[in-house]
Amino acid sequence: MADYRLVDQRLDRFHALASARAPWESHWLDIARYAVADVDRFDMAIGTRSGRSTLINAMAEPAAGTRAREIYDQTSLMAVDRGASGFLSLITPQSEKWHGMRLADPFAEEASDEEQRWLDKLRDYLHMMRGNPTTGFWVAHKSAMRGIWSLGTSVLYVEESLRRGVPAPISYRPIPLSECYLAANFEGVVDTNYRLFGLSAAQCVAKFGGDQVSAKTRQMADDPKRKDQIVEILHAVEPREDWRDGRVAREAQWSSAYIERETKHLIGRESGFFSFPYIVHHWNRTDVAPYAEGPLALAIAEIKSLNMLSKQALKAAQQAVSPAWGTIDDGINRINFNPNAVNPGLVSKEGRLLAQPINGGTRTDFAETVLNLKREQIKETLYVNVWQILIQNPNMTATEAMIRANEKGDLLGPAGNSVQGGLSRMVDREIGILEHMGAFRQGMPLEPPQSLAGRSISVRFTSPLDRLQMSSELVGAQRVVEMAGVLAQAGKPTALDRLDEDEILDLAQEVTGAPRRIFKTKEAVDAARQQAAQAQQAAMMAQIAEQAGKAGQAVVGGMDAAALSPALQNMMGAG
Repeated sequence: MADYRLVDQRLDRFHALASARAPWESHWLDIARYAVADVDRFDMAIGTRSGRSTLINAMAEPAAGTRAREIYDQTSLMAVDRGASGFLSLITPQSEKWHGMRLADPFAEEASDEEQRWLDKLRDYLHMMRGNPTTGFWVAHKSAMRGIWSLGTSVLYVEESLRRGVPAPISYRPIPLSECYLAANFEGVVDTNYRLFGLSAAQCVAKFGGDQVSAKTRQMADDPKRKDQIVEILHAVEPREDWRDGRVAREAQWSSAYIERETKHLIGRESGFFSFPYIVHHWNRTDVAPYAEGPLALAIAEIKSLNMLSKQALKAAQQAVSPAWGTIDDGINRINFNPNAVNPGLVSKEGRLLAQPINGGTRTDFAETVLNLKREQIKETLYVNVWQILIQNPNMTATEAMIRANEKGDLLGPAGNSVQGGLSRMVDREIGILEHMGAFRQGMPLEPPQSLAGRSISVRFTSPLDRLQMSSELVGAQRVVEMAGVLAQAGKPTALDRLDEDEILDLAQEVTGAPRRIFKTKEAVDAARQQAAQAQQAAMMAQIAEQAGKAGQAVVGGMDAAALSPALQNMMGAG
């Protein structure tokens, strides 16, 4: 009885979430139709609210091949791909470590060298793990970045994978937005996802077990003719209502239930997650709604008009190349335009052509001018021109290039910070999985120092976008150093005494992204400086002693010379 109640509650909430998502679907469909033809089939998923099975058609029909017939200009397709690739290179470049780790307590003392080295070790492990192709991270992450650039919202599934035979502790999968029905808590953090997806009957048995699925699905899987038929599965993940009062274990903060939608069968039993497994990325949220608009939301009207005009311009070009012809109504046969063809009856006795091309005065050059203006407007809206800032003027100085780079960081900063919110939750999920698997226990390779016992850690982003936003500080530091050098050359050498070379180097390392390992440890630097100071002091004392000895010898020698001087002796004798 409890299973029926759970299934009914989940299905009721699914329909409520589907109704709440409905206003977004027409917007997503427009974007998919004109700008990203290969994304989810929202036109097939819309019918889920009415209870009709739509996943069969959605999985059978190729999206890009169907929608490409409606696209007459490639500007939007190019802009999305270039924008997503450029954004990916700024936020999470595959060739760099785009984040580090730090102590979560903002009022804690700065991490010691031992603690910082362990934090760097954890960072390196996470980056190495994601780089393992078997985890699927980069495929899933690139899909997610393209999703937020186009649709404004994307979903990534992060799960523990060692138990499934994957040679890595964590695996990642992109989840089509068309399958996700999201909800957020009062703080705007997405904590609920009702995912509706399809599996063949044979796949259901392989994933869940024949004794866990419904009898109908089991019969379909046993039938060679029906084993590949699609079964709609609803995966409901949401916070447990009974978690806070201590009635369930802490690891089960989120409930998880798989339901066969048609038969209303609960697959297996309800389970749970210790952290929310779906990482939801947003482009730029303006409220606590679970969905957000992307940059294409502002450009979609222009993209539609560009496609309409491109279609008309194509017709005009066809008319200019192959115009319609007018002939006299005298039973003349169809005109043959093939080379060396003979068209009898189309010339009068006076030598005048009896067929003339019909030219409506179409100006294809004017149409192309209007189209180019619209293309430039779309590129501006989708930040395509941002990536060409440094290319347009390759002869600019290093300072000018850094100022331009800072402007690029300011333009993309708000969206980048929003995406980093999702990345931060992803890192927390990863660390939680590793901790749950015992990776931080005593004797394990990732065992932390004793000083970090019971302390929380968090992510610190060091991506090129973060460095671009900080580049103005380095530009200011360079100008101050230059000014101090000018004052020193002008006879004010004490101006250099006010500069802290350690702070300058730390700032340069952070902004440029140079590896921390190129620096010696603080203890090694202090010891070397103390040794150098002692050596300098000893040399100074030796020099003073040497000068004092020479001075004494000079005094004694001076007295001897005076004693032997005849002039001095005469003076003394005269006295």
